[in-house]
Amino acid sequence: MSEGAIHIRVDAPLGWLIIDRPDKRNAFTPSMWRDLPVKLKELEAHPDVRVILLRGEGLEAFSAGADIAAFHADVEGGTRLESVDSTTVDAFLAVEHCTKPTVAVVHGICFGGGCALALSADIRLASVEARFAITPAKIGLGYPYDGVRRAVVELGPANARYLLMTARAFTATEAKAMGMVQEVHEGAELDDAATLFGENLASLAPKSLRAIKEAIHQTQPAHPDLTLIDHYVRDCFNSADFAEGVRAFTEKRKPKFRGE
Repeated sequence: MSEGAIHIRVDAPLGWLIIDRPDKRNAFTPSMWRDLPVKLKELEAHPDVRVILLRGEGLEAFSAGADIAAFHADVEGGTRLESVDSTTVDAFLAVEHCTKPTVAVVHGICFGGGCALALSADIRLASVEARFAITPAKIGLGYPYDGVRRAVVELGPANARYLLMTARAFTATEAKAMGMVQEVHEGAELDDAATLFGENLASLAPKSLRAIKEAIHQTQPAHPDLTLIDHYVRDCFNSADFAEGVRAFTEKRKPKFRGE
C-alpha cells in the first residue's frame, strides 16, 4: 500500500500544499494527517508566501478522505480513538486557523475527510467534474463535533444536515448552490484560474486579510455539550454497526445495519 506524502511547493507569492497519493485517490493515511500541519506551518512561516493553495496530486481527486483500511488498522493496532480524532482535527484546525489566506483547489473526488479539509479552507474553487460527500453514516461512524461545527458554519444548519444525514455525493454545481464552493471552472482551466485567484488575493493587504479572518472566527462562538456529543460518537465507534460498516466497505458490499 502506498504510504503517500504531503508536499509543498513555493511559487511566490503562492505556496502550494499537495496531497500526494494519487494511486489511492489521495486518501489520507494516519501519517499524512500528522504531517499536514507541519508542512502547512512551513508555508505559513515562509516570508515569500502570501496565499496558500491546497490541492490533490493529479486530476482524479482532491482527496477521497481517510483511508478506511489504514484507519481501522491503526485502531486495531492499539491507537486510541482520541488519538485518531485528534490527528484529523489538528489537521483541519491548522488549515482553519492559518494566519494566511487558504484556498482549496478541488479536482474530482472530495469525500469524507477530504471534504472536511476543503471546508477548513477560507475559499474553495472546483472543477465541473468535482464531487463532494461526507459519509460517516454509510459505515456507522459518529462524526466529530468539530467537523459538524465547521459544516454548520460554512453551509448553515439545513445544508449541513443535507450533507451529513444523506451521505450522498453532490456535484460542483450543487455544492456551489449550498455555499460549499465559491467558483466552478472547467477542469482544464481550474489550475490557471486558481493561480490567478491566488495572485489577486496576494495583491491585497495581508494585515487586512488577517484581521478579516480573525473577525469572522470571532462571530462563531459556541458552547456545546461536548460530553454528550462525545458519548454519541464513542457509542458509534464501539458499535457492532461500525464493525459491520468497515467489513462491508472492505468487502465492497452494502452494509446491513441493525442499530446495535
